[in-house]
Amino acid sequence: MTQSPCHRRDPTAGFSLVEVLVALVLFALIGMAGFSMLDQVLRTQRLTEGRLERLAETQRMMHLVTLDFTQARGQSLRLEDAPAGVTLILRRNATEASGGSVALSYLLVDGVLTRTVAMRAGVDPTRQPLLHDVAAVAWQFYETGAGWGNIWPPANSASPPGQPTPNPSAVELTVTMATAEGAQLRRVVILPAEVQ
Repeated sequence: MTQSPCHRRDPTAGFSLVEVLVALVLFALIGMAGFSMLDQVLRTQRLTEGRLERLAETQRMMHLVTLDFTQARGQSLRLEDAPAGVTLILRRNATEASGGSVALSYLLVDGVLTRTVAMRAGVDPTRQPLLHDVAAVAWQFYETGAGWGNIWPPANSASPPGQPTPNPSAVELTVTMATAEGAQLRRVVILPAEVQ
């Protein structure tokens, strides 16, 4: 049996409609797979960047706290109750400032741990936001022989009235984050020894 001329296919005639449709479906599947992979990579990158920024902010805060307390001037640390909240105040050595020291304070303002730096009298202090999304900040002070306490200077201070109290031996900062887990960051810093 011979085929009629209308059913015979010329080998140089090109692709059939079915072959073209199969090729289009394959290209569409490959394109969708590529787009899905690209989308996943971009989403992962966004999440990673956010976490890396948060980690950098946390490390910067811990570094500044450590730096400030390891360079604290003697008899300069005190904890005050202010209308804005509990404020930790200290002076630290700084060669770039007139007088060789700067006044610092730490305060929690609207969920942001803030560091205020006053380089010299008569100049407006600079506020530096250190860490965002903070629920609470707690300070503890270690006094040799008395242990840890949450106020400084302590009520039973051995310093004569009107005289500054020597700094504690160590300071502990505990930051509670405003996250679902309520994670806590803790830093203990040993202060420089003071001449008695």
